[in-house]
Amino acid sequence: MMIMSTSQPTETEKKEGPLAFSYECYKDMLDNNIIFAYRGIVTSDLVTNVLEIMEERLEEEGQSKKISKKVFNVMVECLTNVYVDEDKLFKEGYDPSALLLVAKGSNSYKVTTGNYIPTKGVNSLKLMIDRINSMDKEELKTYYQEILCMEEPDMNGLTNLAIIDLARKSKNKLTYTFKYENNKYTFFTLESQISKSGV
Repeated sequence: MMIMSTSQPTETEKKEGPLAFSYECYKDMLDNNIIFAYRGIVTSDLVTNVLEIMEERLEEEGQSKKISKKVFNVMVECLTNVYVDEDKLFKEGYDPSALLLVAKGSNSYKVTTGNYIPTKGVNSLKLMIDRINSMDKEELKTYYQEILCMEEPDMNGLTNLAIIDLARKSKNKLTYTFKYENNKYTFFTLESQISKSGV
């Protein structure tokens, strides 16, 4: 899924600022049926506001409450997964904000998040998502219970819980990409698909 243009801005475009790429950005969002986009720090107030906006959008489109609830649940899980150490990222010269996109397809909605994560955790995160994607509904349920039963889940376990929850609520395989920056940070993109049928 193309989110934004990857072409490098010319010197003229840099001087003109947002005016130079506003149309291109608009076209990209239109071509990919983006119905909601946010870039910024994730807070509890943000989650509330986002859900209110999405509720209005889905009502305008005549979606059922069942589908709307499912989209809301997935969005909450996605936003929970993009918690970052804002102060540390900022001090090291990285943008601590997260990206949230909601796209409408003919048969589904897609919720995409993006944020910087420590590069040292990429391999374990990839293995974890691949493992979750290989499981069926009952295996996910069992795996979830196993982690819940741990006396003191480590951060890896907590991440497992959040992503298992995401897979269970979306009822589809998760897709992801890693954009390597350097040995400190990598940009992680995670996408969940919510089918309009079979809910």
